[in-house]
Amino acid sequence: MAKQRFSPIHIPKDTKIKMTGSQVEIQGPLGKLQMVLSSRVLVEQNEDTLLVKNRDNSKTAAAQQGTMRSLITNMIKGVTKGYEKVLIIQGTGYRAQMAGSGLQLFLGYAKPVSISLPQSITCDLQVIKSADKGDLTYIKLKGIDKQLVGDMAALIRKTKSPDPYKHKGVRYSNEVIRKKVGKRAIVQG
Repeated sequence: MAKQRFSPIHIPKDTKIKMTGSQVEIQGPLGKLQMVLSSRVLVEQNEDTLLVKNRDNSKTAAAQQGTMRSLITNMIKGVTKGYEKVLIIQGTGYRAQMAGSGLQLFLGYAKPVSISLPQSITCDLQVIKSADKGDLTYIKLKGIDKQLVGDMAALIRKTKSPDPYKHKGVRYSNEVIRKKVGKRAIVQG
């Protein structure tokens, strides 16, 4: 078996890493995150780098090494730069508003959909008026935990998935939805 090479993780100057047993705690200018490491992984810390190694040469240890390395990299990026997801609400009468510590979505249902947001996530709403698409409501979710920001964005999108015929619903800002042609247009054409 060939010798394995592990790429080091660079630690920014304003980030502090504390290792206690199988737990790693990363603190930066935006906040603090902690995670329990796998028992198949060994983490070595130098002055400005971290090296994640596997304890044995098994396939599961190699998989855990890659996963733990990417999770630690995401934590370092989260506490230094943060993560952001942008969603767009499109449709006549569709809108969103802040309600206490949560978000109320008016998406054509009989009652508004209420979603409670964790304290570590901030939400900004912006309404843009356009002539061809109607009012577009932009929801910006920001936080330091990549998984939590992604989960909340997926939960909001799931409340009303975008319709491929009329493009109504909640979608990601970088999501491209191919517009389908209805039956009437096919019969007439």
